[in-house]
Amino acid sequence: MTVKTQIPPIVRHLRDRDSVTPLKEENSRLKTDVSRLRIEKGQLREENSQLRTENSRLKDELLFTHEELEEAREIADAKDIELAKNNTMYYILQDEHSRIASF
Repeated sequence: MTVKTQIPPIVRHLRDRDSVTPLKEENSRLKTDVSRLRIEKGQLREENSQLRTENSRLKDELLFTHEELEEAREIADAKDIELAKNNTMYYILQDEHSRIASF
C-alpha cells in the first residue's frame, strides 16, 4: 500500500539560465524513468497474475493426481487381498488333493 505525502517545494534562487538547464534535463530524465518504471510495474503485475493462475492450476492438477494415486493404491490393495485369498484357497485345495490321493 502506498501512502502519499506532500513534499514541500524547494525554493531555489537561480541567478543564471545555465544552471537551470541541467535541472530541467535531470527532471525530464527522471520523468522518463518514472514512466518506464510504471510500465514495468504494470507488466510485472500482469506476469504475477498469470503465474498465480498457473500456480492454482498446477495445485488443482496435483490434488487430482494424488486422488488418482490413492484410488490406484486402494485398487491394488484390494487385488493383493484377493490374490492372497486365491493363493490360500489353492494351497488348501492342493493339500486336500494330496490327502485324498494318499488314501
